[in-house]
Amino acid sequence: MKVSPYLQFNGNCAEVVAFYEEVFGVKAEVYKSCNGFIDHAELDLGDGWIGLSDTPQNEEKSSFGNGGISISVLLADVNEVKAVFEKLSKGGKVFEVPAMTEWCECFCTLEDKFGVNWSLMCT
Repeated sequence: MKVSPYLQFNGNCAEVVAFYEEVFGVKAEVYKSCNGFIDHAELDLGDGWIGLSDTPQNEEKSSFGNGGISISVLLADVNEVKAVFEKLSKGGKVFEVPAMTEWCECFCTLEDKFGVNWSLMCT
């Protein structure tokens, strides 16, 4: 079994997808509806993926923002953690800068400019 996070946004999903493509250096598979909203997008990240979409117009708007959800990404090494951190933290809030911890060589946490919380680390 694999579990993947699925994030919904309030009309700015295309902007979010473009940002994450740049940060992680990958290309998302995007399916748009006739009104320009993103019905579904998949961002492949190594052995996993993140699903993204705009909140459907007939549903209540998403409000997850900083509501206790965090995406954890295990990266290859300290340099990769620092590079992703630099891009992902632009316009967001830094909670913990990249540093060595008891459990890994490099760890950091942040909220990106779209209100999504991230934990970045390497073994």
